[in-house]
Amino acid sequence: MATEENVLATFEQFNVEGRDYVTLNDACNGLAQWLASAWDRLEEGDAQILVAVGATLWREGYSQR
Repeated sequence: MATEENVLATFEQFNVEGRDYVTLNDACNGLAQWLASAWDRLEEGDAQILVAVGATLWREGYSQR
């Protein structure tokens, strides 16, 4: 089972390897597409966390426009 530290290390590794480059808009749109397809299978708490992530991506992308 992955830990929070494992996941953060994966985020960091993607960044170091240059595999993290997508625009904030693309990240937000991709998350929205996936979330819409998975919505009915998510627990309420999981959906809330993912919506908060999406809202943060949207806010940060919007501030760069």
